[in-house]
Amino acid sequence: MSKKSEVVFVDTSPEVKKVMAGLAKSALRASGKVVRKHIRDDVPLRTKRIKNHIASWVFIDRKTGQPQMQIGFYGWQKVKKRGKQPSHSSPWWIEEGTKPHLIHSSKTMYDKSTATKYGHNVNHPGQAATHVLRNSVYNNISEIRAAQEEYLKLLSEEIEKAKSKIDDKDYEEDD
Repeated sequence: MSKKSEVVFVDTSPEVKKVMAGLAKSALRASGKVVRKHIRDDVPLRTKRIKNHIASWVFIDRKTGQPQMQIGFYGWQKVKKRGKQPSHSSPWWIEEGTKPHLIHSSKTMYDKSTATKYGHNVNHPGQAATHVLRNSVYNNISEIRAAQEEYLKLLSEEIEKAKSKIDDKDYEEDD
């Protein structure tokens, strides 16, 4: 009596997991580089300092074990720690916008770009949200995928190497 058995390769060795996670993280880093470049081009500027806040980071999620990438803005403390000049405004004001509000200062406020003196109280009209982070990702999906292809090809090669080690011949068993 001949029985065909289906062989499924499952390798949970730490080396295989480490290689696969490393390649996945490298692919995410490459796509992060593409996204950061587009965000820097799309950010509306009055000063160039806001570009110092743009960042992406890759990590392994502890709950799922899957590599993840996040894109966002560093706080002024992190920017200063990295040896760059931080912006005096919050980068999230560009992303999410602001509501109209009153700004009060003990000193007279002055806008260098327009050479305008305002006084101690200013009614800020608010600012519309630009959604630079979100739009930069959505509008450049093809470039992000192209950046990841090199690493995904390497990942596929590793999977093929693992499959080639399996001998899936038919075996006959005699009872």
